[in-house]
Amino acid sequence: MPYSVGRALPDRAGERIRAAQIQMFNPGDLWEHINGAAEQYLAYGFQDLATTRYTSDKTRTAVVAEIYRMGDARGAFGIYRQEVSPKARPIALGVEGRASSNTIRFWTGEYYVKLTTPPGGGRMQELEALGGAIAKGLGAPGAMPAEVGWFPSAGQLPDSVRFIPADALGQAAFTNAFEAKYEHAGEPATAIVVPFDSDTAAAAALARYESFLSKAAGRTKVGTPGDGGFSATDSFQGFILAVRAGSRLVISVGARDASVAAARLADIIKRLPQGAGSPRKEGVS
Repeated sequence: MPYSVGRALPDRAGERIRAAQIQMFNPGDLWEHINGAAEQYLAYGFQDLATTRYTSDKTRTAVVAEIYRMGDARGAFGIYRQEVSPKARPIALGVEGRASSNTIRFWTGEYYVKLTTPPGGGRMQELEALGGAIAKGLGAPGAMPAEVGWFPSAGQLPDSVRFIPADALGQAAFTNAFEAKYEHAGEPATAIVVPFDSDTAAAAALARYESFLSKAAGRTKVGTPGDGGFSATDSFQGFILAVRAGSRLVISVGARDASVAAARLADIIKRLPQGAGSPRKEGVS
């Protein structure tokens, strides 16, 4: 067991005492603990899980504590945002945390932490106190991924920026992407940034994506924003604008019209770091 994880599970929290056993799971046996969800965790770079129970003689209910160690902070952010409801109450744990009626979720560093009790099984302040002890044991929380700042806040749905490790927009070549949702009549619009190893690889991926949308109406080449690309209208996804910015594809799906999509993508491209042609970070399958 990594020392930091063992240190982060206190012997007791208030009236609750930790079980003697701390179970550990790795990528090969995670399915035994969360059968049906293991593949999603693996996609976000899951490394190992430490889980135990905290019980109280007074309440006779158990709190299940789970610490998922991911490959990096980006993976911890990604799986947290994938599971948490933006409607849950924000709490000051880790980089970001939220509490529902019987569950606390937060992420800190490369860790994703879940604390769960049966409905009505415990006071939430007790869970928050336990979460605070665990967060302290896991060390400095770090900060939001820099990619979150690429997406303009105007019209953005709260906490909608997500890390998509594979198959973004249903495209096998679109990996390690970040997306954000924006207000739109009906389904929210999506803005997405997909990194590639080089300008050439990004241009090839853009061509394949345009070919994939060959049956979409009104396909048109565009010269801007960025290095240009194409626009089209799909019967399911609505208006699509896809352009290349160095080694990244920047795509808008479902925006109200071409001008809104173009302005949003231009704003994103301005926010990309200098040297946007640098290779993407690997390590998350």
